[in-house]
Amino acid sequence: MKAYLKPTLGIIIFLVLQLVAGTALTIYCNATESKLEDHATLLALALIVSGLLTVAILWSIRLIKSKTFNPLRIDWKRAPLGIAAAISGILAMDLISEQINLPDLMKIEFRELATNPWGILAVAVVGPIVEELVFREGIIRYLLRHGEHRKYAVLFSAVMFGLIHLNPAQIPFAVVMGIILGVIYVKSGSIILTSLIHILNNSAALAEMRLTDGMPEEFKYTEALGGTLLVWLYIIALCILCYIFLKAFCTKYRKKSDKKKSQAEKTKEYY
Repeated sequence: MKAYLKPTLGIIIFLVLQLVAGTALTIYCNATESKLEDHATLLALALIVSGLLTVAILWSIRLIKSKTFNPLRIDWKRAPLGIAAAISGILAMDLISEQINLPDLMKIEFRELATNPWGILAVAVVGPIVEELVFREGIIRYLLRHGEHRKYAVLFSAVMFGLIHLNPAQIPFAVVMGIILGVIYVKSGSIILTSLIHILNNSAALAEMRLTDGMPEEFKYTEALGGTLLVWLYIIALCILCYIFLKAFCTKYRKKSDKKKSQAEKTKEYY
C-alpha cells in the first residue's frame, strides 16, 4: 500500500488545483451575477493554468519524467492496432452511455467550450496531455517501478481517472478508456501514443457537439442505427473488436532495441 501514497498525492494535487480554479471562477460569476457558461474563455484558461501547474508540481516531486516523450520508444508499425482498439472501445462506450443515460453535469459548459478557441485548446489538447501525464505516466509508471503488478496499476489508474471527472455521464466511459490507455501505455512505455488517442477522442467529442448544436431535437445514435436491439448488437461487435485489436497489439508489440533484454531490464528502463 505504501507504493500508492505518492500517486494518490499526485491525484489530490490534480483535483485540488482543478477545484481551486473552478471555485475562483464560481466566485467571480457570483460577484458579476453571471453564469459559468457565459465565461467560456475564463473557464478554458482556468483549466489550462491548473493543468500546467499540476504538471510542474508533479515534475518537481519526480512523479513525471521526460523519457515518456521519446517517440523512439514506440513501435509505430504496431501503433495502428492500439488506435483501432481504442476507437472500437470509445464507440462502444458512446453507445452504452446513451443506453444508460446518466446525468451530464457539464453538458452546457462543454458546448460553450466547443465553440471557443481557448476551450478547444483546453479540452482537445492541453487536457488530454495533462491527464496522460498524471494518470498514465504519473501513476502507472510509479507503481510499476515500486513492484506493483501491471494489472493493478492499470486498474487503479483507470478507476481514479474515471472518478476524477466528477461527472456521472463521464465516469463509466473514463474508467473503460483508462483501462485501454493504461494497457497501451504499459506496452509502449510512452504517453505519446495514448495522448494522440486521447486528443482524437476529445476532438471528436467537441466536433460532435458543434455539429449537433442547434438541432431541434437531441441527436440519438439509437434512432440513427435502427433501434435498441441493433445498437446492443453493435456494442457487442465493437467490444469484440476492441479486445481483438488490443490483444493483437499486446502480443505483437516489440521494440527492436529490446529484443535481447529480459523483462526486468525492460521494465527498469521504461519506468
